[in-house]
Amino acid sequence: MIALSELYNRPIEVYEYSIEPINIVHGMYKTDNEPIRLSYHCGVHYNSIIDPWRPTAGHGLGLPDLQPGRAQESLIRTALRQSEESHIERAMLDDKIAATDWEATQDQLIQQVARESYLQWLCDSNQQHKDNKMMPSSSSSPTSATTHERTANSNHGSSPRNLLPLRLDERKDCEFALPFNYECDPSSKPKLDDDDDDNSLLRQVLAISQIEYVETLKKQQKPPKSDDPNGPSSSSDTHLL
Repeated sequence: MIALSELYNRPIEVYEYSIEPINIVHGMYKTDNEPIRLSYHCGVHYNSIIDPWRPTAGHGLGLPDLQPGRAQESLIRTALRQSEESHIERAMLDDKIAATDWEATQDQLIQQVARESYLQWLCDSNQQHKDNKMMPSSSSSPTSATTHERTANSNHGSSPRNLLPLRLDERKDCEFALPFNYECDPSSKPKLDDDDDDNSLLRQVLAISQIEYVETLKKQQKPPKSDDPNGPSSSSDTHLL
C-alpha cells in the first residue's frame, strides 16, 4: 500500500464495515486528487471503493491533460450517436419502402385504367365500324326502290299537267336553288359503298332530299296555257291526234 500511495502520489484510506477509515497510508500527502479508498473484508481481501460521480482512475500518475471518466463519456456519446443514426436510417428506409409501395400501387392503377380505357375505345371503334358497314347497305335498298318508283310514276303519268314549263324542262341537271349539281337520272346517283364514311352518307341523304324537293315542285306546278306556242300541246289536241 505504501508503494501504491507513493506511485500515485495519493493517500490510501482503508475502511472496514464503517464510514470512518481504520487506516490512512501517507496521510501527509496533500493534493487536489481524491484519496484511494479500499474496503477490508474479514481480514482476507480488499475491495476498491469508487465514487461514480467523481471518477479518480488515473489521478496521480502525472499524465498530462488526463480527465478521469472522459473515456466513458466519449463511449456513451458514441453509442448515443450510433443509436440515433441507426434509428434515423431505419426510419428513412421505412419511409422509402412505404413511398415505393405507394408509387408502385399508383403506377399499377394508372396502367390498369389506361388499359381498360384503351380496350373500351377499341370496342367502341369496332362497333362504330360495324354500324357504318350495316347502315349504307340497309339504307341503299329502300332508297333505290323509292327512286325507281318515282321514275316509273313520272314516265307512266307524264301528262301535260305534270310537265314543267319549257324553262325548267330544258334544265336536265336540275340545278335551280340547289346547293350543288345533281342530275335527275337515277342512274347518275352516287352509289354507296361499304367503306364510305359519314360525310359520304350525308351527301347521299342530301341528294335524295333534293330529288324529293324537285318532285314536289313538279307536282305543285300549274299547267301552262294552251295559247303558248312554246308550251306543250293541250289535252284536246292530244285527243285529236
